[in-house]
Amino acid sequence: MLKGIVLKIPSDNSIVESVQIFVEKIGLTAGVSEEDVTGLSIAVMEVVKNAMEHGNGGDIRKHVTIHIDVFSGRLQFLIDDCGTWQPEADLGHEPGEGEALISSRGRGVLIARNLARWLDYGLNPEGKTRATLIWPLS
Repeated sequence: MLKGIVLKIPSDNSIVESVQIFVEKIGLTAGVSEEDVTGLSIAVMEVVKNAMEHGNGGDIRKHVTIHIDVFSGRLQFLIDDCGTWQPEADLGHEPGEGEALISSRGRGVLIARNLARWLDYGLNPEGKTRATLIWPLS
């Protein structure tokens, strides 16, 4: 059983692909099907990229920390950044309809929410942004 995996990465887009491959391997090891593992990695990476951009302002000196645990029937990712942003509280975090849907604001959160079965934003014990992403296991 996978428990307590922690990955701390700089806010550097050049490592996103490597992290995505790592997430796919974790997913497969945890029991995510081959047909669903790409969706899992896209959902996690959308949240990670948002943490890099919005939480850390693209500052490579600031890290994103990904805590990964497998529990009975679910794979959990806690994704922490160095900011205090909360998408649900920020105006425009959800794309609207029509032309507003083309806006890039909020699209990553929408993509991750549609792929994952659960995505919630809050603050971690240190008062920094934490995204909780749950992926069910069969």
